[in-house]
Order: sequence, then C-alpha cells, then structure tokens
Amino acid sequence: MGFYLLPWSRKQSSVSTLSADLREVWSGHTFAELNPLRERLIEHFGLTTSPLAPAWRRYSGRFWEELSVWALPGRVREEIERRGILFSPLFGLLSAGDPVPRYSLRWEDGCGGVSLRSLWKLALRPVLCDLFDSTVLYDFLSSRDHRLLFVPQNTLRVSFLFYKGDRRVLNDLPHRAYTLRFLVERSLDIHSLDRINFLDYSVSEVRERGRELVVVLRGGGAYL
Repeated sequence: MGFYLLPWSRKQSSVSTLSADLREVWSGHTFAELNPLRERLIEHFGLTTSPLAPAWRRYSGRFWEELSVWALPGRVREEIERRGILFSPLFGLLSAGDPVPRYSLRWEDGCGGVSLRSLWKLALRPVLCDLFDSTVLYDFLSSRDHRLLFVPQNTLRVSFLFYKGDRRVLNDLPHRAYTLRFLVERSLDIHSLDRINFLDYSVSEVRERGRELVVVLRGGGAYL
C-alpha cells in the first residue's frame, strides 16, 4: 500500500457538486480525528461550509488542471481518491476525494497567535507517523507542502526530477500531474518506475538515496 502526496493549491474552483453542509458529511470525512481543530478554524475565520466538491475538483491550480481527474476512467479516479493525500490550511490533511467547501486561507494566516502551518505541523505529526508507517510515498508535493511532511524512518519516499535536455525543469507541476496519471493508469509500483514515459519524457535513471528513490525523467520539451 502506498500514498500519492499531492500539492495543495490556494487557487480553487467555484464548481460544486454537493449542496450538503460540511458538518453533515464529516462522519465519512477522512481523518475525522482532526475535526475539532477544523471546527475551531471554521469558527475563527467565519468560513462558509457549503456547497461542497471533492478536493480534486475544488483545487484548480496548474497541477490539478493538468491532472483533469474528472476526465479519467472511473478506476483511475477512484484510485486517486483513495490513495491521494494533500495538506490543507483548513483541514490539515485530506484525501483527494474528501468534500471541501470553497475557502480562502493561507498557511501564514494565524489562529491564537500561531500560524496555520505551525498549528498543523504539531497536530499532524502523530497522524502522519501512524498513517505513513512502513509504506511507500510517491512525492508530488511543492516545497511549501514539504514543511509539514513527516516521513517515518521505515518509510520509502519516491521523488521525481524533470530535465529538459540537461536543464532542470523548475516549473514542473504539469510534469508531476502526467507522471501521477501514468503511475495510476498503468498500476506501476517501485519495481517498475523505469517504465514511466509521457509525451517525450522518459526515465533516464532511478537513484537510491537511503530510504528515498529519486526518479529522473528527461525529455526534449517539445510538447511541454
């Protein structure tokens, strides 16, 4: 069993697919043990809790737009909903299929004199320690998200680097989205990472660095 760590986006879509209030569906919400802190933040910031949309539909930054979960086959969408994990200033931790209202919060916003990043980093440590124990993490997070990540010692992390020729791609959100799609569509695991290819990108090497596998993909950049 492994998890796909997906990047949070402050940019959000106005599209909603569920008219219910968030509190009405919390019983089925992932990581329900975080609900008391979530409720506190909702009250503190006076946030609206309806209507709702799955996290993969609500977030609309470049990664999510390129991933286009709504256009994927049902099996692939369900796999991303089940194994996709992302951080959130409001929810702390979400599964990609969890219902989310439209909200405007930043990690730098404060509650009780503490930033949301610091608040959640402390609250999430025991949750992540248990959730990620002895598993594989496919890391598509942004540098901002990494400040909240805790990886247990017995957990394997898979990260990805993209090169256009010999030059490192820095704005790689679309590349990460296509890599995730390929992984899920082909049901690849850590033993078949060298098979990843999309557009004119393919794997040039897989480096082992302690408890981390670094997958290096190179392409000409003709299509992306």
